[in-house]
Amino acid sequence: MTNRLYIFPIALVIVILDQISKFLISTELLIGEKINLINNVISFTKAYNTGAAFSILEGETQILAIFSLFVAILIILYFVLNKDLLPRILIVAWGLILGGTIGNMIDRFTLGYVIDFIKLDFINFPIFNIADTSINIGAFLIIIYTILQTIEHYRKNPSK
Repeated sequence: MTNRLYIFPIALVIVILDQISKFLISTELLIGEKINLINNVISFTKAYNTGAAFSILEGETQILAIFSLFVAILIILYFVLNKDLLPRILIVAWGLILGGTIGNMIDRFTLGYVIDFIKLDFINFPIFNIADTSINIGAFLIIIYTILQTIEHYRKNPSK
């Protein structure tokens, strides 16, 4: 397997973890019910989200599901058709983003909403899930990689 195809097992692990966690939360908690993991720090609180992050596009589940499908297809096509070796950090990052996108897409197509359950109790922050976390970590890794590459470029080419 060329290195770029490692994106798929990474994405698969994220989808499995995301869907298992959502299944367990959906069977064990009532909507709004809370389980403290670390008191006043983090808890599990079951919530349904018909929007995207921070409830953007609230109620537009079908649009978000189709958009997620489009994003997933683009990522898959890029990694299948691209023959270049890629840095590990980008493979991991895009694997996390693909897995998170597919995890939430499954919810949107099958349930009509996304199951969120991770709540940070010490700040006013939306409830989220493993797929959301995966997407954000992947995006963060891409940003870090881009910054480091830019710094390296300017070190090698100070006049540009």
